[in-house]
Amino acid sequence: MYKVMIVDDEKFIRKSIRNRMDWKKHGITEIEEAGNGEEALKLLDTFNPEIILVDIRMPKMDGLAFITEAKKKYPEINYVIMSAYSDFSYAKTAIQLGVEAYLLKPVNKDELETLLHKVLHRMNEKKLNHMLRSIKMDDLDQGMVLQYPYCLALAFYTMQEEDLAARISMIVKEQTVKNQDCCAYDLRDCSRSGCYVFLINMKAESQDPGRVCAESVLSAMEEPMWAAVSLVFERGEFHKTVAQSLCFLKRKLFCPQKRIIVRSSWESSEASEKQRKMHEELGQVYGLIRKGDFICVEDELISSIDGLLIETMPITLIEQGIDEILVMLCHLPREAGDDMDFNILFHDFKSRDYLLAYENVEELKDSLKNLVRRLLRMVKNQGTTDAIANIKEHVEKNYSDNLNVADLARKYGLNVSYLSTLFKERTGMNLTAYIEGTRMEKAKKLLKERDWTVTEVALHTGYSNSNYFSRVFKKYTGVTPGEYREMKKG
Repeated sequence: MYKVMIVDDEKFIRKSIRNRMDWKKHGITEIEEAGNGEEALKLLDTFNPEIILVDIRMPKMDGLAFITEAKKKYPEINYVIMSAYSDFSYAKTAIQLGVEAYLLKPVNKDELETLLHKVLHRMNEKKLNHMLRSIKMDDLDQGMVLQYPYCLALAFYTMQEEDLAARISMIVKEQTVKNQDCCAYDLRDCSRSGCYVFLINMKAESQDPGRVCAESVLSAMEEPMWAAVSLVFERGEFHKTVAQSLCFLKRKLFCPQKRIIVRSSWESSEASEKQRKMHEELGQVYGLIRKGDFICVEDELISSIDGLLIETMPITLIEQGIDEILVMLCHLPREAGDDMDFNILFHDFKSRDYLLAYENVEELKDSLKNLVRRLLRMVKNQGTTDAIANIKEHVEKNYSDNLNVADLARKYGLNVSYLSTLFKERTGMNLTAYIEGTRMEKAKKLLKERDWTVTEVALHTGYSNSNYFSRVFKKYTGVTPGEYREMKKG
């Protein structure tokens, strides 16, 4: 399953490490040796290890030079250096090169055992995250990652801006370590900021490990938090456990006082008739849009939202229905150049797992209904001539400048209060939100298309402080700039 290379110029050290370890216990089935960096580089052309244990001081090519060269071609390999006390300054340099860890020589068997367990666990977490991003799930061998036959997913959500990942992960893994037939994997790429997802891999077909972990985390946290535990699936279907845990967690919309959700009959109920009825109702609204009967369009959409956001509706159908309403709103007649308005107005519903950000279903209903009313108001106000179009164009072209309502009012000869009221009336949002939204949409485009640092993107979009920019971006999208870039790469 896994391969290891041992690189050391002293043969007896290589043999000692090789012979003292129970490699198969860790799933390591192939081991190769090299006497220096040059030999190791040549061996890498035919032998592809996941882990390399490498000494620092060796003839011909030392460990640091080897790691530097090897990482150019094989950055995915996990490098562990072996060093004597006198080589500690070299060890620090190797850590800067991105090695996983270092071992002091002579290598202690127990320390190496512990280190291998940690490295392999991190590797498995990366694989699981990659597999969850992959479209072709069957192309990947889940058996290489998950040791036990059963799994469930555990999801937490908090509206606090503080990153709680380390604290939650520590509690979950402490609880699973107590059970020898159970282990936890941190699935960092599964959801938006504020949501923390774990996969629990188990020998027994039981939901209990998930429940215990959820209760332990919630009792240890001062911050308001919700948790959801999926049902138990076979390990080959682990991606279903993750999707189910997130669906369960989103059901907090209907029961915000319930802190742990472990099942929902509505998520497993037959939804084809509900889906047919939803499509039929929205199809009628499309007909009203084509006729230009916007008064009836507003009434029907408000009614559809009330009918969609009910407790008996599965979360997947709710998300599908909201998506269809947004697509329908995009078909409303609009003036040229209004695309940016729509992107900003829709951003709440485009962010990852956006339903988690709403405290209850009434808040979600109000948000959707307000969006419908704003856009239909924009349709009814088309054709009026005022400075709003010029102001929007100015913001579009000069978003990197120091823009504010007072300066824009002065530039276009308007009273600040009047401009604020008029802009809100015409566009459905206040001017400050429009400026921020324009900058955030530009920032998303730059993060996706350019290799710029976050600081460079911040400066280009009008933020001199990159930390403040990151806070605004996270509030706008639900993820940090770095997380957004990684999502778009995946």
